[in-house]
Amino acid sequence: MISTTTSKKIKNLILFVAGILLFIIIISLIGIIKDNKVVFPSVFEIFDTFFGLLKKGDTYKYIGITLLDFIIAFIASSILGIGLGILSGFNDVSRGILKPFMIIARSMPMVIIIVIIMLTVPNNNYRYVPIVSTAIAMIPILYEPISEGIRRIDKSYNDVWRLNSKLNLRVIFNVTLPLIGGYLKQAIITAIGLGIKMIVTTEFIAGVRNTMGTAIFNSKTLVEYSEIYAYALILVILVVVIEFIPDLIIIVLKKIKEKQQKSAHLS
Repeated sequence: MISTTTSKKIKNLILFVAGILLFIIIISLIGIIKDNKVVFPSVFEIFDTFFGLLKKGDTYKYIGITLLDFIIAFIASSILGIGLGILSGFNDVSRGILKPFMIIARSMPMVIIIVIIMLTVPNNNYRYVPIVSTAIAMIPILYEPISEGIRRIDKSYNDVWRLNSKLNLRVIFNVTLPLIGGYLKQAIITAIGLGIKMIVTTEFIAGVRNTMGTAIFNSKTLVEYSEIYAYALILVILVVVIEFIPDLIIIVLKKIKEKQQKSAHLS
């Protein structure tokens, strides 16, 4: 027998694939209506190009470099965003001081962030611009749900740990983070989607070599629009794969919580 959770995941996967197919079919129909199959290629041409790219070694090199840059940006933004979110969640003064910075970082258009960073790097060395700009864009996305989640924790939980221990890393990892697991998961999912878009956009604008962004730029320059849609499909699949990370984090946090509860019962 297939469990309810497994069947639900299978159903969601089928619907997701159907959504992608529908999107590609709409692109093809626009090409037929507009009589412009160069800009709006057929379904078969897009998939043919997609599988053709998967056979090329360069495609995996582009994915690898872009993914590595994203991971670095994600780790940096997680340390800052989650760390500052925890700080502001427990401290109103920190929350008030950080609020203007987070509003600016969240509301400023991506292109402005990219251009400002490009103007500040020495010798027009744009190699690390995607990492820095993506990290800056993701910090408020991670910060705000964490801060809000901590502030919404039931006061009775706070009273319990205050009676038994001072606020420290053990309390944060064993009590606070498991209690805001839902906020943490949603923050990470949102950050991943934004981060992938941001890093590819920055690579496109800054012209960082051997990346997904420059691959798309080259396809645009060579009027290979089927490649652009194929790369877009690759990025969508990449985001879906990366989004499994929050589930893994939630599992780890649950195990920590269960271990803590067992220790409490034994004592």
